[in-house]
Amino acid sequence: MEELISKCWQITKAFDIGVQAVDDELKTIIHIADDNEPLMVIEARKKMLVDMQKELRHANKDSFCYQTDPFQLSYLAVPIHKDERYNGMVVVGPFLNERVTDQMIWNVIMDNNLENNWVRPLETYYKSLPLLAKSFLAIGDLVVNIVIHPLVKAQIIASYNSGEQYRLDVEPEDYDQSGIVIKQRYEAEEKLLHYIEIGDKENAMKAMLDHHTGDFLYRVPGNPLRARKNITFSGNTMYRIAAGRGGVEPQYLHAISEKFALMIEAAVTMSELNTIDVSMIDEYCEGVKNFAIKGYSPVVKKALMFINLHFNESINLQSVADEIGFNRTYLAKKFKTEMNLSVIDYIQRKRIDEAKFLINLGRLSITEIGLEVGFTSYNYFCKVFKEITGMTATEYKRSKQVEKEAHA
Repeated sequence: MEELISKCWQITKAFDIGVQAVDDELKTIIHIADDNEPLMVIEARKKMLVDMQKELRHANKDSFCYQTDPFQLSYLAVPIHKDERYNGMVVVGPFLNERVTDQMIWNVIMDNNLENNWVRPLETYYKSLPLLAKSFLAIGDLVVNIVIHPLVKAQIIASYNSGEQYRLDVEPEDYDQSGIVIKQRYEAEEKLLHYIEIGDKENAMKAMLDHHTGDFLYRVPGNPLRARKNITFSGNTMYRIAAGRGGVEPQYLHAISEKFALMIEAAVTMSELNTIDVSMIDEYCEGVKNFAIKGYSPVVKKALMFINLHFNESINLQSVADEIGFNRTYLAKKFKTEMNLSVIDYIQRKRIDEAKFLINLGRLSITEIGLEVGFTSYNYFCKVFKEITGMTATEYKRSKQVEKEAHA
C-alpha cells in the first residue's frame, strides 16, 4: 500500500498531473487532484472508471487504457495486479489533447446541454490542466513501468563545474525529517493497524496520536486540505484492510469504507477530517469487536450487522428478525443474553452515536441530525439523546464547541 501511494506521488510530481488509485471495487485508495474540479466532471469520471475497469480486468498487466469523456478530458488507466490477479487501477488525468479555444469550449457546452454561463468557469478549469497532445502515449508507457515494477529510491548525484561529485544521503522530500522520527512513525502505524485488527479501540486511539505526528501537508503545495484528505483516504483504506484481517465481513467493510470515503471528499475543514479520523477508528474497531470475536452466536452476529448498516432506517425487533430469518422471540432472548441490551436499546444507541458524530462535524442542525439518524420525532430524539448521554443534544453541541475553542 505504501509503495503504491509513493508511486502515485512519483507520477503526479513527474508530470504535474492528477492521479487516482482505486481498488477492484472502485473504492479510492488515494486521489491527488485540485479542489476546483466541477461536480459534473467528477460524476463523468466515476462513470468512466467503470468502463476502464471492464477493459483492464482481463488485459495484460503491461497494458494501459486511454479514454476521453464528453468534456474532452482524457485519462490513462494502468491495472494493479496482486498475485497475477487484477486488484485495481491507477488513473492518470484529467489532461487535454488539444489547446483550449472558444470553439472547443462551445462544443463541450453544446454536447453536454450546459447553460451559456459555463463558458468562463470551463475556460478557467481547462487552462489549469496539462496539455499532453501526442505525448500521452509515451507517458502511458512510463506509467505502466512505474506501476508494474518495484519502486526504486533513487539517489541524487550533484555535479559542480569543477567536475567534483557528491552523493546526497537523504531523499528530497525527507530532507528535514530525521530517520528516527520516520522509524517511529511507521512503528506507530503498525501498532495502530494491529489494534484495529483485534478491535482494541482504546489503544488504537493512542496509536493514532503517535502515527499522526509529522506534517505531510507539503505534499500538495498550496492546498493543505487536499493533502490532508489524501492522508485520510489512505487511512480509510488501511483501516479497512486491518479490520478485514480481523475477520469482518466484506459486505460490512464495504459499507463503512464507502460511507467514510464520501465524508472525506465532502469535508471542507481540517477539523472535520480530524473528527472523521477518530470516527473511522471507532467504527472499524467496533466492527471487529462485534463481528470477529468468538462468542457471538450466528443470530446475534447477523442482527448486529443488519442494525449497523440500517440503524437510520425505520427498523425494529420484528423487521430485524424478518430480515435475518429468525424468530422474533428467539432473537430478542439471544440478543439480550449476549449483548446485555435489547435490540431496540442497541438501535437507539447506534443512532445516538451517529448523532454525536454528526454534531461534531458541525454541518447539520439538531433537527436535521435527528432525522438523519432515523428518528421521525424531534422531541423523541431529544428524549433518547438525554437518556443515553445525560445531556441534551444542544448541551452536547455546546460542550464540543467549548472543547474546540479550548484547544484552538
